[in-house]
Amino acid sequence: MSHYLRVPFRSLCLTVGLPVSLAALPAAIQAGPTTPSRALSPVEAPAPVVPGGDETIALIAGLIGIERDLLLGQLFLQDGLVSAEGSHFTHPRHDNFPAIKDGLAKAGAPDLEPLLIALEQATERDAVNEAYKGVLSGLQQAKTALQPTEQDVMGAIIQTVEAAAGILDPSGTTEVIAYQEAWGLLMVARSQLDVLASSSDPAIKSAASSMALAFDDVILFAPDPNAKAPVSFDPALVTQLLGTLTGQAASI
Repeated sequence: MSHYLRVPFRSLCLTVGLPVSLAALPAAIQAGPTTPSRALSPVEAPAPVVPGGDETIALIAGLIGIERDLLLGQLFLQDGLVSAEGSHFTHPRHDNFPAIKDGLAKAGAPDLEPLLIALEQATERDAVNEAYKGVLSGLQQAKTALQPTEQDVMGAIIQTVEAAAGILDPSGTTEVIAYQEAWGLLMVARSQLDVLASSSDPAIKSAASSMALAFDDVILFAPDPNAKAPVSFDPALVTQLLGTLTGQAASI
């Protein structure tokens, strides 16, 4: 079981003056810096956009992937850590964004690229925080432009968890950077359920609440993402979570 104390991400956001947009996160990480090699996760790999609800699901999942890198970048900023390329803030424009750029534009969403570039180029902490808030605002506007149904959001959550499961090494020991990215996907996917749990649709609300509990059972056993060596974590826990989420979504 993880030994870190879990606290609401709201507390972390308020500490640095950032908007609250993600779910509960670990408290300040205690281990030293890591500089593992970059691994491209399935959710980041460019894929053809398909029409209809599947297209919206793919776009929402891509936005979740960007939010994951923002989450990891902010944690690295808080602890003075860097990735192999200098910052997770440099990842979104090169990984997730190219695959969803055209779909977002077609939906009338604002162009995220200038916001992502501003975040990449920011150096002082205050400038980074301002650019970070700008990207979060852009992500929210993009989600609004997509007008996803609650079922679309659930589908994106499931797709994200599937991507996280694919990142984890089947042997049960995953390289640090890959584990961090899988962990980040799970945390951001979990945060999406907080809104769904307030749905006016009783079926959606019930399913989202059950999904959240299933997520929390997995996150409780997830090791500290700020590891120095390959992380021991059974991917079967995420595979089982995926089955639970799929079953709940199918019951609506």
